[in-house]
Amino acid sequence: MTASDLCHVGILVEDIEEAMARFSDVLGLTFKDPEIAHVDRFEQGEIVEALDLRITWSVEGPPYLELLESQDNDGIYGRAQEGLHHIGLWEEDPEALVERLRELGIGKEATQYTPEDRILATYTAPHDMYGARLEFIEKSRKEGMEAWIAGKSWQD
Repeated sequence: MTASDLCHVGILVEDIEEAMARFSDVLGLTFKDPEIAHVDRFEQGEIVEALDLRITWSVEGPPYLELLESQDNDGIYGRAQEGLHHIGLWEEDPEALVERLRELGIGKEATQYTPEDRILATYTAPHDMYGARLEFIEKSRKEGMEAWIAGKSWQD
């Protein structure tokens, strides 16, 4: 993994439309219309559940700016986590990465899985990286994600 694998920066916000307007005014960014990102299997600690998260991405990038709307819970997307949420990077082999990070003493905070039980994205525990949460996204999704950001329909 290198700096060239940098994909985006995620910011967790209470009101996605308000944040879109603010970042557009300040940084001159344009955003996709917000959508619900659905993941069938999301693990955070002992909790395993489906996840629906309202998100948008800047059209400008990479690196892109991702805005995620906070949820009324105590989890990784809960209101207490609002602000700079994560740094997103592409990763060729997320399963091997999780093991390598564990060997380096960096824990896993949460993971999103594909229906085939492969890691879609995994988040490091912020306290293991000086307060920074890293999100590693399975790199085979890059082409589809960038096409989606450019206005095409999402295809896995």
